Amino acid sequence: MARSTLQALINGTRQLLSVQLVIAVIAIALAAWTLSVTTALLRERDRLQERVIQLEQAMSEGGVVVPEAPALVEAPPPTASAYPGEIGELAESASLVAPDAEEERRGVGAVIGSLFAPAPEMRLLVLHVRGQNDAAAAQPIAEELEQNSNVRVVVDVLAPRDQRQSGYAYFDGRQSRVAATLVTQFHDVARRNQLAPWSSQLRGVALPAEGEYTADRLDLVLPPLPEPAPAALPPG
Repeated sequence: MARSTLQALINGTRQLLSVQLVIAVIAIALAAWTLSVTTALLRERDRLQERVIQLEQAMSEGGVVVPEAPALVEAPPPTASAYPGEIGELAESASLVAPDAEEERRGVGAVIGSLFAPAPEMRLLVLHVRGQNDAAAAQPIAEELEQNSNVRVVVDVLAPRDQRQSGYAYFDGRQSRVAATLVTQFHDVARRNQLAPWSSQLRGVALPAEGEYTADRLDLVLPPLPEPAPAALPPG
């Protein structure tokens, strides 16, 4: 009994050592293959660098000025003009607050985790119009959207000389689908109200949350409506 148990233990140890040996051989072979590939890539890089040097020398001998390496310029952050118009106190009821840069640096883990979290519920829709006549036309649309979309809708009149491009902006990349749905609903209501300029497609952009521009807000900058036709004079 004791002898059979000892024999089984010896056989099990031999099998374990055999498996470990096979794994070690495979690991050594994989390391050798990786080393050979890395060496080949380094040789290819050195060969290409040598070719570049020879080409530059040949160009210099031929009187051709060798161009400088292109400089990589980082895209500048969005400026204030890229954002829709501010609405000040009207945005105070928004439930979210945009984090400042210091908080983002301290909470890198939280920021990464938020990428996989669901988007916050959209709560505020801002319609930026070009004048008082446009504001009057936008008010019925705002009321209907509030009833059907469960969002608060604010109509904002832009300054007379404001040249912002028409379009819509949201401030959290996860809101792209919700933003597109709300914009489509706006187009449908505008079409029913026979407002052709507001029923055409708008270009959307995602901007970083900043200040009053929170992740639960969507801004539409609308094109101007045509001036109303003058009232016909009664026949004299």
